[in-house]
Formats: sequence, C-alpha cells, structure tokens
Amino acid sequence: MVLAWEDMPALRHMAVFDVIVNIADRKGAHILAMPGGHRYGVDHGLTFHVEDKLRTVLWGWLGEELSEEDRDGVGRVLDGLDGELGRGLAELLSPVEIGALAERCAGLLDDGAFPAPSGRTPAVPWPLL
Repeated sequence: MVLAWEDMPALRHMAVFDVIVNIADRKGAHILAMPGGHRYGVDHGLTFHVEDKLRTVLWGWLGEELSEEDRDGVGRVLDGLDGELGRGLAELLSPVEIGALAERCAGLLDDGAFPAPSGRTPAVPWPLL
C-alpha cells in the first residue's frame, strides 16, 4: 500500500489514466513496482463505464493542477479518438462509452486539476489491497 502513496511521475501518470478511463478498482496491489521506477497498473476490466465510478487508491494529487505533461497526454488521447485510437476502441467499447471517455478527457482539460471524489460512490475500492 505504501507504493500507492509514492510521489513519482509513473504513479501520477497512472492517476491521470485512472481518471480518464473511469477505473473502478485501482487497489494498492494493482500497482506493480518494476526495476528502474516503472510501475504497471493491473486492470480487471472495471473501466470505461459511462457513469462516474472512479475508485482508486491514487488520490494523492487531489486538487493539484495538471502539469503540461499531464495535459499533453490527455490531449493526445482526446485527439486520438478521431483516429487510430478511436477505431481500435470502437472494436471494444460502445459509442456511448467512447463518448464518455471523450467527455472525461475534455472535462479534465477544462478543469485543469486532478478531480476530487464525486461523493456518490466510495472513493476507494474495498479491500484496499
């Protein structure tokens, strides 16, 4: 669980990713530490729902302004939905799910900061690990 509280770029990127894909199950044990500081996130398919279901242990950047790198990454995803990324996702997701992804990306860029939990659902999955 300590891993989820590391203030490092790899986890910050994962936190941005979790927001845009609307992950509902990012537990501490779903973050794998690799040599050299790389981190892999494990996903069990609890993503891309059209309703807000964001539950993650990666709330350490709550309210912080997005960096240029964060904004650039989200912008690339949003732009990619009109190209190869969108075509690939269309084979896996419904048009409504892809639209919700685009809205989350646009909303994150408009807000310019890491969101707070919605309060409508638990902010973290259970169990935490």
